[in-house]
Amino acid sequence: MAEHFTFTHAPFDLLTKNQQKLFLDHLDIVYFPEQAHFIKQGETASLLYIVLKGLVEEFSEANQSIFAHYTNNDFFDIRSQFGSPCKHDYRTIEETICHTLPSDVFRDLLNSNAAFADYFQRDLAQKYAQLEAREGNKNLAEFILTRIDDSNVQPAIVIGSDVSLKTATKMMLEQKLETLIVEQDGLYGMLTGTDLLRAAVLDEQTLDSAVAHYANYRLISIEQGDFLFNAMLAMTQHQIERVVVKNGDSIVGIMEMAHVLSLFSTHSHVIALRIARAKNIEELKKAAQTLNNLVENLTNNGIKIVFIMELLATMNGQIMKKLFELLVPESVQNQVCLIVMGSEGRGEQILKTDQDNGLILGEHLIWPEQRATLAAFSQHLLSFGYPPCPGQVMVNNPFWVKTSNQWHEQIEQWLLHGQSGDSESLMQLAIINDAHAVAGDKTLLPPLKQQIIDGCKGKEVMLSQFARIALQFGSPLNFFGHIKSNDAGLDIKKGGIFTIVHGIRSLAIEQGIATTNTLARIRELAKLRVLEQKQSQDLQETLQLFFWLRLEQHLTPHQQGMNLLDITQLTPNERDLLRHGLHVVKKFKSFLAHHFMIRDY
Repeated sequence: MAEHFTFTHAPFDLLTKNQQKLFLDHLDIVYFPEQAHFIKQGETASLLYIVLKGLVEEFSEANQSIFAHYTNNDFFDIRSQFGSPCKHDYRTIEETICHTLPSDVFRDLLNSNAAFADYFQRDLAQKYAQLEAREGNKNLAEFILTRIDDSNVQPAIVIGSDVSLKTATKMMLEQKLETLIVEQDGLYGMLTGTDLLRAAVLDEQTLDSAVAHYANYRLISIEQGDFLFNAMLAMTQHQIERVVVKNGDSIVGIMEMAHVLSLFSTHSHVIALRIARAKNIEELKKAAQTLNNLVENLTNNGIKIVFIMELLATMNGQIMKKLFELLVPESVQNQVCLIVMGSEGRGEQILKTDQDNGLILGEHLIWPEQRATLAAFSQHLLSFGYPPCPGQVMVNNPFWVKTSNQWHEQIEQWLLHGQSGDSESLMQLAIINDAHAVAGDKTLLPPLKQQIIDGCKGKEVMLSQFARIALQFGSPLNFFGHIKSNDAGLDIKKGGIFTIVHGIRSLAIEQGIATTNTLARIRELAKLRVLEQKQSQDLQETLQLFFWLRLEQHLTPHQQGMNLLDITQLTPNERDLLRHGLHVVKKFKSFLAHHFMIRDY
């Protein structure tokens, strides 16, 4: 049967040549007609089945539950290969041809190949990590995940604050440094070549003047042992060229962007600098239009989805802030707060998504050009590639532009109607709860979010109604592979992402957690023991998997702009991970229903 089997898909590509020969020597083939019930619960398995063509359903005849479907290149039932009785029943949905491998041969291969055995022993989180590690350019991925250590930082040379400009300059030249650390009364500052040049040329200081007044004492630091990527991200976020590297309270080195950029080919910091230095709308537009290329480059090079989302959130925030500063009069900027909501507010964008933004106004603000300026803001974002929000959650809609008092009154109304089960009011609360301030007076936002948390505290019925929204979409576990009822594909947003995002949001509001990012909320809930550690890990990995699969197909030409997964385009390993992830979602739904006492969902 060798002509029908290839070793190009996981995990069989892990077998050695001799192991492949053993595999093929014992491989057989079997045909099943439609609706053949060929494995029954409680039986002892003697064969491993690998689908060559057709469709197999895993189900329980006792309670008529369906657990999974298996199609081309999928295999089952792994649990029963080690002597345990089969946990479920298996039947064909259509005519099916399967390869079969004797269970004892399968176990021999596991015993002789650690990597092959490890694949079957990994849980969802480990399999997802394995998939990420094997996809894309490993060299770049390894660079991004490199830890900061002595091999990639510049030594930190500490000098006293009374050292002269001349002495400091000589030290830099002799030791080929770009930066020195200045210590003054227990405080540490950074002194660069540019600082020395400004002191000598612009300020016309004498060469024996002390360096104390020319160092920058507002240092941004990163811990030794952290990811190199996070150092780059910190520099990008703060629009700086250097960070200090610390080990506890001690400064042990300096990380410079120039060195990072010499190794990192995506030039994300260059894009950030273009955004920061944009002098007009057209320059900002050109910088914004490069973001999708950056995301595609990172994805193709195997960078983890959580890093991509964090970087994109930072970049998008900078674009919004810069556009705000270019359009809004400077006298107005510190009297208003620009907020973003939805996936943007949670920092979970994978590409430029719909505009979801609003504005909090100061109480006594006089701004005659307000309506025209905000309309221009939305229009420019559209030209940058950010589509309008279908629900009109945008600053060009007066409903989403209110004074602080008006917002408090609106939230009070939503809370009041939410207690009566009004789903629209509950979703409006959810939108504001995920808000993130990107420009202006950011202190205007926290009181509004705290009002939501305080208004929901102890309101068990309202929280139950709020959480019920997470259960509104049916599970797609019964509708993927060849039997999908919707030929367009599997809606992973409705089938998985929304359930996790809103379910976790409900738990976060209940527990008074202020952070907006879903992964961070999950970690906080685990710390509070609302979620078990295993459940927390599974939910985090599942959400990242869904985002990753969605992004992969976003970047496929015929799938661009779509929220649907084309199951036929997934590898067997990806389908296996997707199936595991959907089971995690199904269990999470049961958890939510029990936790919030939701009946008949």
